[in-house]
Amino acid sequence: MKFYGIAVNTQNKSVVINNLPTDYHAATKEAKRIAAKQGLKFQFVKPAVNGQKEGTTLTKFAAQRKNRKSVKR
Repeated sequence: MKFYGIAVNTQNKSVVINNLPTDYHAATKEAKRIAAKQGLKFQFVKPAVNGQKEGTTLTKFAAQRKNRKSVKR
């Protein structure tokens, strides 16, 4: 899973930190290191969700529900 980090500069403008490791703890550590190196204040790390459909939960996860039903039978 890919992660991205958010940090703020001295004018409270958000800066995105990309190209982080795929492990959450390693991504947090690396984002903190990059933020300190660039003189930014680290905020948080979130997973980068790619390709997930927008919409209600029923439509987003319909394929997963269908697969689980077929396994149960």
